[in-house]
Amino acid sequence: MKKKFLGTVCCLAMCTIMCASEVFAASTGAFAQHYDAAQNYLMQNQYSSAIVEFRKALRINYLDNSARIGLINSYLARATYYANQEKNYEKAANDFRSALFYLRIYPDKEQTIQNSAAMITSANENLNQCLKIMSFDTTAGSRYKQAEELRAAGNLSAAAFEFFKAADNAKLAADANGQVADLLKLLGNEPRSADFYKTALELKPTDGLLRMKYARTLDKLGRYDEAVVQYNEALANSKGDMEVLYALERIYLKKLAVTPSDAELNANLGAIKQAQGDFETALSYYGKAEKINPSNVTTRLNVGTLFQQRKEYQKAIQSYDSILTLYPNNTQALLYKAQVYKEMGDNKTALNLYKKILSIDPANAGAKAEIGDVMKNALPPSEYIAFLEKNGTYDEIYNYAYKLHQENKLDEAIEGYSAALKKDASKVDAYVNLAICYAAKNDYNNAVSILNTAKSKFPANNLVLKTLQSVQSDSANTKLAAASESYENKDYKQALQQYLAINPATEDSILGAAASYQALGDYNSAIEYYKKAEQINPNNAEIPYYIGYLYSEQQNWALAESYLKRAVEKNPESEAKELLAYVTQNGSVSILNEGIELYEQNNYQNALAKFNEVLKKEANNAYAYYYRGLIYDEQKQTKLAINDYLNVLKYSNDFPIANYMLAVDYDTLSNYKEAYKYYQKFIAAYTTDDEYLKYAKSRMAELKPFVGG
Repeated sequence: MKKKFLGTVCCLAMCTIMCASEVFAASTGAFAQHYDAAQNYLMQNQYSSAIVEFRKALRINYLDNSARIGLINSYLARATYYANQEKNYEKAANDFRSALFYLRIYPDKEQTIQNSAAMITSANENLNQCLKIMSFDTTAGSRYKQAEELRAAGNLSAAAFEFFKAADNAKLAADANGQVADLLKLLGNEPRSADFYKTALELKPTDGLLRMKYARTLDKLGRYDEAVVQYNEALANSKGDMEVLYALERIYLKKLAVTPSDAELNANLGAIKQAQGDFETALSYYGKAEKINPSNVTTRLNVGTLFQQRKEYQKAIQSYDSILTLYPNNTQALLYKAQVYKEMGDNKTALNLYKKILSIDPANAGAKAEIGDVMKNALPPSEYIAFLEKNGTYDEIYNYAYKLHQENKLDEAIEGYSAALKKDASKVDAYVNLAICYAAKNDYNNAVSILNTAKSKFPANNLVLKTLQSVQSDSANTKLAAASESYENKDYKQALQQYLAINPATEDSILGAAASYQALGDYNSAIEYYKKAEQINPNNAEIPYYIGYLYSEQQNWALAESYLKRAVEKNPESEAKELLAYVTQNGSVSILNEGIELYEQNNYQNALAKFNEVLKKEANNAYAYYYRGLIYDEQKQTKLAINDYLNVLKYSNDFPIANYMLAVDYDTLSNYKEAYKYYQKFIAAYTTDDEYLKYAKSRMAELKPFVGG
């Protein structure tokens, strides 16, 4: 008689699935493969696998509503399971957050959200119930912090929902909306990402990085006019960022192909090529612009600045004079002309031009600032400092020293700060910066001496005390502090470079590099560096936990389990304990499915090893007992098979077929009484009218005389 076996299984319980959209997925291609796989997983209650596949489908077609609804259903189903079966309200809350993200934030149509109102209300209620049980602080600051933690853990959709909630707070709104935009972009929904970048930028218009993200997104979406506005704003504050210039050039060239006689477009392209250093091409565009519109002052100014950049000063002066002949009081042309004479070293002519500008416009900031520079640039720093000591104020000397300091002219800056202190010895900043200059020259003795003098004058000044402490520490610690600061500021690439530059490497620097790789999403490199840190300090219980966590994110369950066990051994109270249970369960499911696949290929020896491995981890796994029993039957080890089928019934009520298998095996051993009993149990529990049920009934009739029934 042929024996029945089950298909691939997953140890998750059933929960109610909400109705899917009426929009159906395409039936072919990579999208369909992921979508169909997700639907199958969902129908089999394999929610985690369904979530993975639906997300893959959405990455291929982010507009597909059926995949979005399927993903929502999967999150809701798993959340229900976590809450009702495992009582794990934190995991449930995260899944409800993810469902709400795809319900409220991900769609770009208000009608879509309105149609999901009931679903949104239900999910919100369930989430709030979980948060209440968890005693979760729902203030905006707490939600923002939770969102950061979720993002760092790779739970992007749940993080986006919490950032969205934190955006209700006016102080956090700009950053929170920017974070939502980043996450939408990572999840493949560029149009919605643009919406949130726009909102964030309206709240924080001076954020250059945010503006560039918005511009790139608009550019990628083909919304070129909007992108140009943002690129130009970024360019005005970036001092010629090449990425912005190339983006603008590409857009303007497309426009020029349509309207080649547009003077402004030609002038704009000339300015871009000039900023890129391609002066000949710039002149060509400027020439076209002047032919189209000869009276354009801006074009002539740009031509002048181009010659000025090329140090063709006479040509630059001619360009500016062509404007001043028509408009003698044009302060911009006068200012550029003065700058030319200053660059040529003719400070007297430059000074007269600056004075003329100020007579026309007393508030002209460029002229006011550069008059001082004429003298400043004409004299060597030592002579100018000597001049300021006689004629200047403390602030003028200090600011000049600070400028030299910024230019890394340390010897001159030291001279300037010392002169400033002669003017006024009560200014703490001059002491601190003077010490920093000495420290930068590795002259720590002078640096400490100056700071001790400052400490005697300002004993409670935190700046002095902190600088003294920093100077007294060695260079490795200084580099480590700088790297840590970059990491805290979320500049992970910079932090990584700084950590890797520390030589010789320390446990802290290696851990910092590992954390930076992790934050950048490079898990393989992060694992490599955590292992290096573990070699330095094998007693650090946190390191194997970090490694185990990363392996679990990669679904490498065996290695994850190994490292998490190590973490728990080192620290029984470690957070690794909870993660270990999750990893062990998933590892068992994976091994179990491998075993089933081997069994179906009649590779009984290797399949048996897999089921034994599962039972070592989970002694109550009914699926493993069932399949091992099938193998024992195939190997004619009937008693071993009987023992496994009894364990199946001991640990699960979902296997009525186990009664049938027991009956057949007892029948084989001529133990008709037991065979009759299990045929009877099988018939009572099995409702499908098939060959197994018919055989059981027929065999019971045959056995009845033998059991005295």
